[in-house]
Amino acid sequence: MAVVKLKERERVDTRGRIVAAASRLFDRDGMDGVTVDAIASEARIGKPTVDSHFDGKDDIAIALLIEADRKALDAIALLPKEGMSVAEALDAAAWMLLDSKSPHPDCVRAFLCRLFGVEVMAPELTDYLAALDDSIRALFERLLARPGMRRALPAETLVLSFRSMHMGLLTQWLIEGAPYESARILTRRQSGLLAKGLAL
Repeated sequence: MAVVKLKERERVDTRGRIVAAASRLFDRDGMDGVTVDAIASEARIGKPTVDSHFDGKDDIAIALLIEADRKALDAIALLPKEGMSVAEALDAAAWMLLDSKSPHPDCVRAFLCRLFGVEVMAPELTDYLAALDDSIRALFERLLARPGMRRALPAETLVLSFRSMHMGLLTQWLIEGAPYESARILTRRQSGLLAKGLAL
């Protein structure tokens, strides 16, 4: 039993080293300027080890974004802050997710291609989307627990509405690029419409 836990820990640590090495290289050279060989060298492991953990550079990029978004999901757990309207809380949640991706727009392209371009998603991506849904569901539950709030739609519909809104905004954010002025305006408007349309 202890051997299995140790091997799993080593696997997680190795994946973490690979993703951290890729992050440093992507920051310095851009995703297109980095090879899997370079990532292996930066992580101080052999390329076969990288290949045993990831199917390619795009998979590493997706793992990097998932890790960044996990931190955003932790921050979303602190919403809504005192005095925030429903629309402001939804806007804040959307921007926590967008801001977590801002250092790596090239990785976002790989993420969106994988999300919409395959019939069967990788388990890691499926697990991430489930964690995202859980986080957003919990946010809606906290919002609905406020005095005077009423449940206009089932939680699953609220989560799907937010996720659909967020994917559209993510695409706009990626196309527009920094400083994301149009994406910020659209996020505020969409969050307001979602809050109003859901009778929250």
